[in-house]
Amino acid sequence: MMRPRIWLLLSMGAVLIPLGAFAAMKLVPGWDPMLVYPTEHFWLVSAAALLSALVGAGLAMSVESARTTRTVYLALGFVAIAMVFATHGLGTPGLLIPETDYPYAVIISAGLSQFLGAIFIALSVVPRRWPGGDFVQQHSTDILAAGLAALAAYLESMVLRPELWDFVPRSRAWDSMLAGTTIVLLGIAGWRYFQASRLTELPGQLAMVTALGLLGVAQLSMYYSDLWQLSWWLYHGLLLMAFLVVIGGWAVEAARAKSLIVFARALELRDSLDEVRSIADVRVLESLEEAVERKDAYTRHHMGRVAEFAEGLARELGLPERQVLVCAAAGRIHDVGKITVPDAVLLKPGKLTPEEFEVMKHHTVRGAHIAKLHPELEGLAAVIRAHHERFAGGGYPDGLKGKQIPIEARVVAVGDTFDALTSTRVYRPKRPVSEALEELRRVAGTQLDPDCVEAFIRWLERTGRLDDYTLGASRPAA
Repeated sequence: MMRPRIWLLLSMGAVLIPLGAFAAMKLVPGWDPMLVYPTEHFWLVSAAALLSALVGAGLAMSVESARTTRTVYLALGFVAIAMVFATHGLGTPGLLIPETDYPYAVIISAGLSQFLGAIFIALSVVPRRWPGGDFVQQHSTDILAAGLAALAAYLESMVLRPELWDFVPRSRAWDSMLAGTTIVLLGIAGWRYFQASRLTELPGQLAMVTALGLLGVAQLSMYYSDLWQLSWWLYHGLLLMAFLVVIGGWAVEAARAKSLIVFARALELRDSLDEVRSIADVRVLESLEEAVERKDAYTRHHMGRVAEFAEGLARELGLPERQVLVCAAAGRIHDVGKITVPDAVLLKPGKLTPEEFEVMKHHTVRGAHIAKLHPELEGLAAVIRAHHERFAGGGYPDGLKGKQIPIEARVVAVGDTFDALTSTRVYRPKRPVSEALEELRRVAGTQLDPDCVEAFIRWLERTGRLDDYTLGASRPAA
């Protein structure tokens, strides 16, 4: 598997090489010849429109992920590009209309298709904290309905009354404004998807960033080239390439995870991370839990309980207040790396195969990577990475043992183990608390720190939490 840095370099090259080619065509005499091929233009535009439609349909048909407003906006963005751009192809001179007749509506449809698409794609990445972010999320149905209505009205007028669009200015200033606005919208979306891709480092996510970059370069080729010039043909190729890159990225992700849901989940996680100001802010850390909950409901409630257990145990051990805070915060997000674990592995009802277990083990490394990307969470990274190390050695990912394992990770491991034992999992029912305590004592010194196990049981008894379990409460009160 290629390193994330190599994927990033390939992505940058895919965008910069066409940009350089466009500059060369415009600057070097003889490199921008006229190529008049109406029939080929029709088929090239039709292919690009079809691929864009397939991208939009694929997003819309991702049943689980399409429940999110972000995914629906993204799907509508690609559908808008497909539908409006298709009218551009149908209006090719010499096909459905006379060779000497080229309605202005047909000319502007190429730019409008990407402008409309850029609007919806940008809406797919608007976080709540941005101005208007709450409005976009809360009124998504109205916005989508208005967008579809406007799209349908444009297509109808394009077919029946193309002269209605003659009011659109025919000037370089207008073209520059439309191109600039589209590039800005695509740039915002590309930056947000890039930020999300840094969390997962999955090539499938970087493919979306690459595609948006190609669409941005296409604006220059489209608005600053003359009809039938080679540089004008370039933007058609860039659109085709952009949609192929997205579909290729999906193929990679589908092969890895059998799902496309990680695209939307990573954006939600990125938004939650951006709101973190302090590890003491429980409300914000809970939003990180919620981002993972969309993938695995058990994980979210499990992390909340582990946070409580870790804080109680840390205080029972007499750790300094800062370490208590780290234990609680790390417990609350210790499984955040599971956002990249394929659902087929994470939610498998039976025993994992050795290959699947290797995939599952990587969540500790991924969780530490995510924490390191935020200055307030960086101090939790080592704890998140080490919470599956074993006290006697043989754990993962680094094979640490004894006091090599951070005390905070040893604390989290005890709470993690106890909650796993007393919770119903997809592959087994929960165990009675008496059996869970016996298991903790059995693995003390091998899997878990014996001092932490002893202190944890003492804390449960002293605070009356064992009584809560004995009386049949599913979980002690926080």
